[in-house]
Amino acid sequence: MVESKSKDDKSIETDARVVVVKSSEVTKSTSEIVEENYTRLIDVIIKIHPHYTQAISNLQSEYIKSIKNIIGASFVAQKYLLFTNLFDWRNTPLKSLYIQQSDAFTNNMIRSLQINTQLSINALEAVGSSLKTCSNVVKAEAERQA
Repeated sequence: MVESKSKDDKSIETDARVVVVKSSEVTKSTSEIVEENYTRLIDVIIKIHPHYTQAISNLQSEYIKSIKNIIGASFVAQKYLLFTNLFDWRNTPLKSLYIQQSDAFTNNMIRSLQINTQLSINALEAVGSSLKTCSNVVKAEAERQA
């Protein structure tokens, strides 16, 4: 593999790949260069993360709005049936049963959502705590070896 290089670049050939090292970086150790690369990578992740988070939030909001619209549209059809007197709920013993079941279902779904949300929050907090612990262990080990 032949590449053109300026006269103050030095090349290191490894596994049929050419890595061009700037003359200012020749005095740096490999670990310093790798650390800089990882720092740059993390900086890019920090820059794009808010956009990623916002996109997820927007998707969730649109999903919720869509579900609300679907529910509203389905009840428009039911209201039409009620107002056309094709079916009279007042004369059926199922009315109170239907209302009880609807209330119970709604309350159970709300409780389920609250429990699921709390479990998710607890799991995310546990992951964050584990990451902090891992980071502290790595930092302590690095200090111990230094």
